[in-house]
Amino acid sequence: MGLRAKFALALAIAALLPLAVGFVVLQTWGFDHLLKSKAREYEAEARALSRSLESAVESQSGSFWGWVSADPSLQDYLAEDHTAGLPEPKEIDKQWESKKEDDPLLRQILGNPGAMSLLRFTAGRKAVAEVMVADPQGRLAAASRKTSDYDQSDEAWFTVGRNLPEGSMWADVLHFDDSAGVFSLDVVLPIHRSGELKGVAKLVLDVTPLFQQLRTSRDRDDGQLEILLPDGRILARSGEAGYQALGTSIDSESLMTIRVAHHGWALTKAGSGEERMTGFAAIQSRSVDRRKFEPGGYVLFSSPKATVTAPLRRQISLIGLGAGAATLFCLLCGYALVSRKILTPIAVLGQAARSVAATARLRNDRNLADHEAFALRKTAEEDLQRIQSIHTGDEVQELAEDFGAMTDKVMRYHRELEAEVDSKTSLIREELEMAREFQNALMPTSFPETPAHLAKDPLRLGFAHFYQPASTVGGDFFDLVELDEHRTGVLIADVMGHGARSALVTAILRALVRNHVSAAADPGAFLGLLNRGLCEVIERSHQTLFVTAFFMVMDTRDCKVSWAVAGHPSPLRARRSTGNPPQLLWSGAQRQPALGLLGNSVYQTATSPIRAGDVFLLYTDGVVEAENPSGKDFGIQRLVTTFDEALDGPLAAMPAKIVCEVAAFQKRKHHDDDVCVVAVEVIPGAVPDIAADPAALAGARQG
Repeated sequence: MGLRAKFALALAIAALLPLAVGFVVLQTWGFDHLLKSKAREYEAEARALSRSLESAVESQSGSFWGWVSADPSLQDYLAEDHTAGLPEPKEIDKQWESKKEDDPLLRQILGNPGAMSLLRFTAGRKAVAEVMVADPQGRLAAASRKTSDYDQSDEAWFTVGRNLPEGSMWADVLHFDDSAGVFSLDVVLPIHRSGELKGVAKLVLDVTPLFQQLRTSRDRDDGQLEILLPDGRILARSGEAGYQALGTSIDSESLMTIRVAHHGWALTKAGSGEERMTGFAAIQSRSVDRRKFEPGGYVLFSSPKATVTAPLRRQISLIGLGAGAATLFCLLCGYALVSRKILTPIAVLGQAARSVAATARLRNDRNLADHEAFALRKTAEEDLQRIQSIHTGDEVQELAEDFGAMTDKVMRYHRELEAEVDSKTSLIREELEMAREFQNALMPTSFPETPAHLAKDPLRLGFAHFYQPASTVGGDFFDLVELDEHRTGVLIADVMGHGARSALVTAILRALVRNHVSAAADPGAFLGLLNRGLCEVIERSHQTLFVTAFFMVMDTRDCKVSWAVAGHPSPLRARRSTGNPPQLLWSGAQRQPALGLLGNSVYQTATSPIRAGDVFLLYTDGVVEAENPSGKDFGIQRLVTTFDEALDGPLAAMPAKIVCEVAAFQKRKHHDDDVCVVAVEVIPGAVPDIAADPAALAGARQG
């Protein structure tokens, strides 16, 4: 993640996290607050109708008391006894429904002075649907209209009213009055005279006008008004005119909440399972002395919760959208400011630092052309000029100025250093080139040949080689030592490492070889002399190095080869035109250490016959240990295969062909280690038939 991405992430966290927290708070606390505010509106709706019902009860009861006080006709009539000669109330009830208006008893009840007073009272009051008065025994004494029955002693309202204190009143629950044929609220008042109960009056108040308001939803279309009885039945509902005897539409838990709280709001469930937000208020049955408060029913105002919360959720969504847009705008402005004042200058500084660093690495890139190096330097100079254009007026500008001054000095010092390095490198290159020429001069440039008049040996030798150091000079070395006209020694050596130090050791090794040519007839003794001489030099130099070597002596007269090894890989031996694959000169590890490790090392000499067609391949470990891009070694098996294929061609091309195969395997131009390959071929001499058969040659010598 880059610096810009990190800044963007930090700004996003700083801006969006508070927004998310605020949105969550708004969704929880704010939403609940708005929901409660809406619920209080619903509660206010319910309370308004409840108060109107309560006011109607108080108003009509007060009017009745005032009427009774102003018109004594009712009290005077009740003070008289009018039950003499009448049958039992139960007997009258049996015939009550069949009685006509001209019946004497019915005329007595509806036409007496008390009844006339009641008619005058109801005449100007549309809210009073019916008024009836019973004597202390429960007999109907006066009424504004024919009632449903005569005997009221078993009615609940009479039982309650007879026990009421003087001057008090009681309101029954809302119900549908069968006698009056209206939705009613019964108000019961005891009538006393001189402290004695003379009767009980019941006013049937018509609340149909209020229910008409329910049916029109109080000019609202977003809620539903209901009248709930204390037992849980629905008496009336807005939009419906009928009486629903068991029309409960709320769950028992919500009903309990309404009964306990009397007013407030709650989430209720309708019969369909729909959740509704309901405001409720109790319709109080108030007495005149205001000492008793018993709910006569409840007014409910409700709407589906989804309908109520939809505007709130839209409002919260709009608030969140607006806040998100504002936050995003501020975020973009902040990022633009940070990008302009911080990120872009830092990016310029970073690019300039990379450009300067790239110019410092120019010398290490061998594949970089001069024009490419010039382009990189030009880019670095342009980036440094861009640094001077940074004007942020803060620490970034100070950093840019300091960086510009520092890099200018670095570039100037770099140019001076490059010039000095160029001068030194040129001198070193000249010296290394001279060292390479000296090292090449130490290598054999021509191979020993026997003059024609002396060529009497049955075998002759052919030589070819290829040498390529990893750098200008290397640590691989080979030499041919001509012992006499019949014997030739071939030495191949590999100094640890490569470069100037290894090349110096090859020069020392060549001097040691020339000093001990007289002992070269015995390869083992010869390597022992070289080892002791090299150990003395290494010990005085206090260095740690070693040299692997292989030395063999080819005898063309006796048709044999003798050799000794000092930690060097085994050469390959093959014979042309036989079809047999090349073989290692020996198998298994040789317990003969490299030169320069142990001063008293003893090297063994081995001998083997040779014949015409034999080809020996000597090489250093730079051949078999060459790696391809995947890290796999060229290996001895590939060398055997390549050597076998090269046997079909001339000897002179054999080493170069093998090195070319190694380079193709590596897939690069330069070798990681020095490479040296020497090929020696045994060819027929003056007596080819004898040379082809060593046994015949031995017999000829004995003869």
